[in-house]
Amino acid sequence: MARTAKITNANVAPSKNKAGLVGNTPVRAQDFNDLAGDYVSLSDSNAQAITSAVSVAGVATATGGLVVGTEALTGAGACSTTVPVTFVDTTGGVAAITLAASTVAGAMKTIIMVKDGGDATLTIASVAGAGNTYAFANVGESLHLINAADEDGTIIGWAELSRGSGAANTATAFDGPVVTTV
Repeated sequence: MARTAKITNANVAPSKNKAGLVGNTPVRAQDFNDLAGDYVSLSDSNAQAITSAVSVAGVATATGGLVVGTEALTGAGACSTTVPVTFVDTTGGVAAITLAASTVAGAMKTIIMVKDGGDATLTIASVAGAGNTYAFANVGESLHLINAADEDGTIIGWAELSRGSGAANTATAFDGPVVTTV
């Protein structure tokens, strides 16, 4: 994994240790960069995005917010299985879109219609459940999926976590994209 942020101050003055003694060798920024590896401080205003896979064991807290990758899909086409969010634009008319099977357990996918010039029909290649086709008809309709796996780690397919309609708060506001089995 490549480093994405570096300490930029030329030198850091020596400091006292627990015994109150001052070290005799100044610490250089490059020494911190050699030690820091792939860690990026939230306090570094010049930090760059982490661009490769990062695994976190345990609970991770993002106090500054979390921003995930997005893609725009205009018209017919395939949604990425590795980009978490797809914005669908059908200003060119009705569109058939697809989502392939994923090999990553726990991968999440959100699809949101952002421009409506006709329905977008999503067909999912591998599902953990009955429905594999969703019809997006209105701006704001959304679908949130997770790629499920069994206790042995065998992928069983995309499972629906939620659907949203984007409509005003009415009795039918929570219907979301219509789901069918094909």
